[in-house]
Amino acid sequence: MLSAEELQQFGVTEPGEPVDQGIGEQGCDFDTDTSGFTIYKGETDSIAYWQGQRDKFAIFEENKVGSSNGIKQVTKGAVGQSLCSQVIEVGSGSVSVQFGYDADKKQSDEATCAKAMEIAQVVETKLPK
Repeated sequence: MLSAEELQQFGVTEPGEPVDQGIGEQGCDFDTDTSGFTIYKGETDSIAYWQGQRDKFAIFEENKVGSSNGIKQVTKGAVGQSLCSQVIEVGSGSVSVQFGYDADKKQSDEATCAKAMEIAQVVETKLPK
């Protein structure tokens, strides 16, 4: 999804690590000195799926990522914990960018979600239309 140069722009210097949540979402985990992010692919997790999960989120705002529909979300219990996800609709599924700052570098939900959106905007340009 991201070139080595793009990863460096986000502070990533090491290759990503594959992750599998065991619920149909596979992805890649990236770390920086002060934060980390994971890009997940949910082949069957459409925007409608996420809308059905709405009650699990304290922040749930439908938005646009480039020309794609999306959702900004912060899980209940994670408000103020510097962890935000930006979902991007792709066909009948989605791609999610989950971004978080390290515990000792916490930022506001607004700043954390802005960083998730920044990464998601780069990812969105590479997704099929």
